[in-house]
Amino acid sequence: MKRVTPKRVFNISLILVFVLLVVPLYVDKGFNASMDHAAGTGTVGGIDFKAYYIAADMLRKGRDFYDVEQQTEEVLARGLPLNESYYIYPPLLAMALLPLTALSMQTAAQMWFFVNLVLFGIALVLICQSLELSRFTRMLPLLCVLAFLFPPVLFNLHKGQVNIVVLLLLALTYWLYRKGMDAAAGLALGLAVMIKVIPVLLLLYFVWKRKSLLILATVATIIVIGVLGLLIVGVGPHATYLIDVIPSLAEPRPNPSNQSLGGFFSLLLIENEYANHLIHSPTSWNILTLMFSVAAGAGIAVLCSRQSVSPLRIELELALVITTMPLIANIAWVDMFVLLIFPYAVLLKWFLISREEGRLVADQGYASIESGALTVIAAGGISSILLVSSPRFLDLLASQAGWQGRLLRNPLFFSLPFYGLVIVWLTLAVLLGQTSRKEIKDGSRA
Repeated sequence: MKRVTPKRVFNISLILVFVLLVVPLYVDKGFNASMDHAAGTGTVGGIDFKAYYIAADMLRKGRDFYDVEQQTEEVLARGLPLNESYYIYPPLLAMALLPLTALSMQTAAQMWFFVNLVLFGIALVLICQSLELSRFTRMLPLLCVLAFLFPPVLFNLHKGQVNIVVLLLLALTYWLYRKGMDAAAGLALGLAVMIKVIPVLLLLYFVWKRKSLLILATVATIIVIGVLGLLIVGVGPHATYLIDVIPSLAEPRPNPSNQSLGGFFSLLLIENEYANHLIHSPTSWNILTLMFSVAAGAGIAVLCSRQSVSPLRIELELALVITTMPLIANIAWVDMFVLLIFPYAVLLKWFLISREEGRLVADQGYASIESGALTVIAAGGISSILLVSSPRFLDLLASQAGWQGRLLRNPLFFSLPFYGLVIVWLTLAVLLGQTSRKEIKDGSRA
């Protein structure tokens, strides 16, 4: 008879948690709540997928799926509740979802839910392989369970968002890049850019790193998809996208769920129905949002070395770039934070190696366990708590507790996930700064 060890008990417990909690949770959401938004009860199941599906169906009918009035007509014709969820992405997503229009919206939403659930699992496998996390076998089961319980993942699947697809493509980009397959990595990155524009930040990173083949492959992919889009979609919708949609994305979007720099400042500086703004000043909003966004971009340029060859340093750099995406995107709902799965995995690897070595790892650029690892533990714990503090959840909790007055209308109260995002960014920046100083010191000794 096998001896029952603490490790065995722990792993069995994790399996039970996954089977009895995680699986039923996702099965229930997938079959029963993936399109509950259609009931008009204020729930958000399928609220974003609805926009994707309608855009694909309008494309099938030859209509302009960027025109807000035409989208509104389609929503009303289907008896769906009106909201601000319109199709705002490049045409590729609508083109890719054309086959789903052969199904009812309800069935298509269920299929989209479970397909994305599988894609998230694949993304986790790619991240674990590219970061070589398989060496930490004792931690992997726990990490997988925690990843599936990460609230932004559930938000993505419930709303039918596309961020999991973007996460998969970004993970695939690095996985291919690590294998020296720069052309294929560029193809994956180009697809990510043409689904949701913000991954262009990663392209700029590779431009900074002078990765010519990867850059050419990315640009070529963007051009080919753009030409195909013109042929399939036509000039009219593209004109609407360039003239109407893109400028609208640069406007303030005050909403408790918008956790970007622009969202944070819009609650403070733009009159809105959710919070007690300080002043109404669109000019101040523009200046502060632009200033801090440029500062974040400049931070990447300063901290990311063009000459770095260590995979561990490159992983920190990529994590910083990916963390910057929701930070500088003018619209970053809480579900976009699913992209932080990669930065958290990098921080976790950093901590585990520091703990495993227990000393300075000179050839890999890690600081000591006493300073660096404790920083990661504190930052990771605090940021995790803040990131899962959904503004709507806290609002509900406060209402149930009978809290009244200024707290529920305080714009700073709505921005807890944003603070968590900033903590992750600063932690990565500090670790890269420590690594740079160490490399300079080692170079002077040599």
